[in-house]
Amino acid sequence: MGFVPMAALGIEFLLDGRALAAVPLAMSAIYLPAIGASARATLRRRAILRGVVAASIAMVFVSLPFLGPTLAVALVPATALLAVAGGLIFER
Repeated sequence: MGFVPMAALGIEFLLDGRALAAVPLAMSAIYLPAIGASARATLRRRAILRGVVAASIAMVFVSLPFLGPTLAVALVPATALLAVAGGLIFER
C-alpha cells in the first residue's frame, strides 16, 4: 500500500520534468520486500515487515522537510497496516 503513493509521486515528478523524480521512485522500493514477504510464506515474514515499518517511519521523518506533510499523511495507512501485520501493535 505504501508502494503506490510513492510510485505515483515519483511518476508525477518525472512527468513534470523535475530532477527529484528518482527520490520517490527509490523510496518506493523500500516496500518491495514487504510485498514479497506477504505474497509467499517465509519464515522471516515478521522480521521483514518490522524492518519495512522502521524504514517507512524513518523515510517519513527524513522527507518531511523536503516533500511536506502530504507524503506523511499518504504513508500513515501503509505504515499502520505494516505495523499490525508485523505484530508491533495489537499482538496477542
